[in-house]
Amino acid sequence: MIVFVKHIVRIVILIFWATIIYSFLLLPYLEKFFVQENKYLCVYTWADRIDESVLKGFEKKTGIKVYINHYESNEELLTKLEKMPYVDCDIILPSGYIVQALAQSQLIKPFEHHRCDFISRIYPSFLQSHDVRDTYSVPLYWDVLGIGYNNKKIDVDNASLKMVFDRDEYKDKKIGMIDDSRQSIFLTALYLGYSLDSFSRDQLRELRLLLNKQKQWVGAYSDAQQGYYLASGTFNMVVSEREYICKEMQKHDFISFALPTEGSLLTVDRVVVSSSTKKDEWVYQFINYLFSYEVLKQHCEKFCLLPSCKDVYESLDQKYIGIKNFSPETPLFKTLKSFKNILTHKQINDFWVKLKAA
Repeated sequence: MIVFVKHIVRIVILIFWATIIYSFLLLPYLEKFFVQENKYLCVYTWADRIDESVLKGFEKKTGIKVYINHYESNEELLTKLEKMPYVDCDIILPSGYIVQALAQSQLIKPFEHHRCDFISRIYPSFLQSHDVRDTYSVPLYWDVLGIGYNNKKIDVDNASLKMVFDRDEYKDKKIGMIDDSRQSIFLTALYLGYSLDSFSRDQLRELRLLLNKQKQWVGAYSDAQQGYYLASGTFNMVVSEREYICKEMQKHDFISFALPTEGSLLTVDRVVVSSSTKKDEWVYQFINYLFSYEVLKQHCEKFCLLPSCKDVYESLDQKYIGIKNFSPETPLFKTLKSFKNILTHKQINDFWVKLKAA
């Protein structure tokens, strides 16, 4: 009898602690159901795009609480929303190239531009895609892919993709390469002079062969760590998005960033509205808040982002931009190119797996 009682006590204790732990893990998800009048929004975005203080400021101003959910890639986001349509989601900040796929899967609704007070502040060049992106989204941030380098060790008068793909052009120690299959394919195709509208099977094979050859002098594949590699002296040159290099440029005067003379990739973070949301009034309140001059400038200065709004961009100190004499209205901007979603996720994934396994 005593043994039986001990077993019962142990089971009760286990159930008690399991309930406590489970409740703690679910707390962030359960909290929103107890917010007054259920005034909350769920936003899916990249990391380092929305500051916590901005969320608190919006809640204080409107009484609407905003929950942030991060994702690692556009493909992960698309798959999650397709496989889990019941996910609580109101606003998404994806890359421009995935907007068409989101729209085709009926995961987002047409954007109601008339409910926004900031459209006239956006650079016209970001509103002239003349496709589904204009119908379903608005541009918020943008960035460019380029070459970060140690200006004390490397003399770069004219940065070129030859420095990335031709060993004879860069004989220093190993380089840091972006760990993004899509962006790597784009840069390699640009270097080889391929059309960016479609690739033949033979061209895909040539792209992989060149990237495989390049592996001999690639010290590491990374994204967010590229600035660190320069600052620590691990590499004297890296291929990276400007954002990561610009953050380190503010701390170290020996770090610089340049766009290749051949041109480069323009990436745009856009705002879309989930087709499942029933909170359109609150959704557009938050979107207008994100685009307000003060909030947009705060984010750009904290995260080294480039804004789509002209007034904010022109107010930024050069240290937050990282490229001299550069804006969406300069000739240099016209050398940038977008990369359409011409390859399936499977094609891109298979390409990268074969490259890494070689």
